[in-house]
Amino acid sequence: MSRRRAVLAGGLLALAGCARDTGTPHPAPLTGPQAETLALMRFTNYRAGAARTTATIPLPGRAVRLDARLDWRAHTGYGLLSGTGPGASQHWRHLLRWDRGGVRVHYDWPGAVPAEPPEDGWAERDLQPDTSAVDTALALLTALASDRPENAQLLARSGARRLGTTTIGGHPVTEFSGPAPRPASSSPGAPAGADGSRTRYWIDSRGTLRRFAARLPGTSGWMTADLTPVG
Repeated sequence: MSRRRAVLAGGLLALAGCARDTGTPHPAPLTGPQAETLALMRFTNYRAGAARTTATIPLPGRAVRLDARLDWRAHTGYGLLSGTGPGASQHWRHLLRWDRGGVRVHYDWPGAVPAEPPEDGWAERDLQPDTSAVDTALALLTALASDRPENAQLLARSGARRLGTTTIGGHPVTEFSGPAPRPASSSPGAPAGADGSRTRYWIDSRGTLRRFAARLPGTSGWMTADLTPVG
């Protein structure tokens, strides 16, 4: 092969390699259809009605796990929050019920999650997303549904980006970053991604949200929640 042909062949191989989606984020502005997909995501969740989630919430020096059912239309959640104490081997499990205003807790729950929430024995408190990373995660999860679509044109101008494609649970998905926060609303305790956004959405070809991630105030990692629709 001549030197010229070798150079051309190498160039084509390099272009082919660039065309493959390796899962590494490559932020790009949203196209019209992509903005529509992101704008419809919460409405699609609302129409689906409910989902199961397994979420990991990072806290300083540890992480907690949430296994719960989300009622998209009532904006409520019900399930188990579990973890270990900082630097300790003792495990704990709390049964939770929450909505957009408050949290009910059965501390040190001994068994599986009952099909129906117990009628009594709950400790109640206000939801405090401004001061608690766990409460921020609970509030974000119940806010992932809406009875109407968002404005796709505004989303396209908001700083939201398409990051790439991957597969979750056998479902091909497109990864998006959410709108970049305005400077006045930025929180020094919640470092953003490279594009400035603090949220990520993985959406399949039917518009179903399969994974959600967010930077939480006071934490150093991403809260990540895998989502499975339920009937």
